[in-house]
Amino acid sequence: MRTALWIWTRARRTLGAPGLAALALLVPAALLLSWLPQLRLESSQAESSLVAETLSARRKGPPSARPLSSADQTRQYIAEFPPMTQSASDLESVFKAAQQHHITLAKGEYQVKSDPNGAFVRYTATFPLHDDFGSVKDFSADVLTALPHAAMDELRMARDSAGGTALDAVVRFTFFYRSL
Repeated sequence: MRTALWIWTRARRTLGAPGLAALALLVPAALLLSWLPQLRLESSQAESSLVAETLSARRKGPPSARPLSSADQTRQYIAEFPPMTQSASDLESVFKAAQQHHITLAKGEYQVKSDPNGAFVRYTATFPLHDDFGSVKDFSADVLTALPHAAMDELRMARDSAGGTALDAVVRFTFFYRSL
């Protein structure tokens, strides 16, 4: 301990504060320079590995997938939509989102529309709401995020007075399902 204190005092007198600061910067720089060759070696190994993988992939060639016809693309697109049997669980998701935002869905109008030759069934749900703007906005956003096959057809809002915070709103969602 005494020796370390003597070395510190001697270095401070000889080098001064700027010299000690320079020494403090030179030590990490020397360590970095000693590590640099290892870093270059690892970098070149990673680069050669990447080049080898790229050449291997080029030799294999592109995947042999045939392009889809427009009818196949349409069938594939329609198949991505859920079946009509999922409508009950979707409505449960709507009610859970309403509950999460403390919105009461006292009543709703529900309507199913389908074209006999069409590929989709539309299920429309209209809800009258009485709540503040933030809750209505967050509720609507949660429904649309949770159910990507839903669209908001209508959002109508009215306020009783200019200073009031509660809104009378109507929200109409349409859920799109594939025909079975």
